[in-house]
Amino acid sequence: MRITLDPGHGQFGNPGAIAGYYEGTRVFMLAHALKAELEKYENTEVFITRKDITDNPSLASRGGAAVKNGSELFISLHSNAASNPAAHGVSVFRSVKRPESESLGRLLGDAVVNAMKRQTEITYLRGVMTRTESFDGTVQDYYGVLRSSVKSDAVKYSFIIEHGFHTNLTECDYMFSDKNLLEMAETEAKVIAAYFNLRKKDEKPADYIEYTVKPGDTLTSIAREYGTTWMALAEYNELPDPDLIIDGQIIKIPVYDEIGVGDTVKIKDGVGTYYPGGNPFSGWVHDYYYAVSRTCDSNGEPVRRNGDRCVLLGNKINKKSGAHGSSINSWASVNYLEKIK
Repeated sequence: MRITLDPGHGQFGNPGAIAGYYEGTRVFMLAHALKAELEKYENTEVFITRKDITDNPSLASRGGAAVKNGSELFISLHSNAASNPAAHGVSVFRSVKRPESESLGRLLGDAVVNAMKRQTEITYLRGVMTRTESFDGTVQDYYGVLRSSVKSDAVKYSFIIEHGFHTNLTECDYMFSDKNLLEMAETEAKVIAAYFNLRKKDEKPADYIEYTVKPGDTLTSIAREYGTTWMALAEYNELPDPDLIIDGQIIKIPVYDEIGVGDTVKIKDGVGTYYPGGNPFSGWVHDYYYAVSRTCDSNGEPVRRNGDRCVLLGNKINKKSGAHGSSINSWASVNYLEKIK
């Protein structure tokens, strides 16, 4: 994914309520911190319109950089100003040409507000808005950076984010902190990564997914939906009373390496001895067939021990009980089999 970031104005653009605050300097730091955070994610390339703090490109070239770079996302970073020093809050402007970007704009706006409000206590989201003008009878974006960025269909998301008002003493103080800007960069990067399903370069796939309990749910119904058993979920979530789950509770559903027919598997360490068709195997797995190790026959007659290996040949499940999942992967995970890689 390609992203273009635009730190607004020039180095000494727009002084704030605190001596030494300049919008162009503070958003320059924020943009470069955000670039560093985004580049921690796989397949993500980030361009920036002001590589040097003294740079001050034209509005057209700022938005045009997103077109030139083939970016999908363009964000121009700012802090706001007003004649009234009491004015405060975060504003997000999206391109009028990109109505589908509304949801991402709101996610970014809410995240910025939440980060700032923990310190300022006054920051709120003024809105995700468009500002337009008419040119030769055509409605277009008022802001030049947005107008120039959406000249290519490749730029699907185009925003200006106003990070509070630097004319407000409280919000200016927040933006004047290097620590706050670094945390803001991390916050915004997480929103973008989640929206576009980006994964960190050193991140391992999650070993579970989260399910939120809804009215009428039981552990058994949740287990059936995910091809496992209520016993397995109760054990994995360390539930003291499997019959007592409440609306809004998070149930973790374990995710296992996909196991299929022909894979070699072994019994996981710590699982008691058992054999196909015996405890803790239940009758619904009888239609699985094994080609086991040299000391065992193809029917799996010998007792299976911790660490023993076998090859899955069949792909059927006896569904007489109707209470269990029907995938070979679900059955293997519930019964503590581990794939040999």
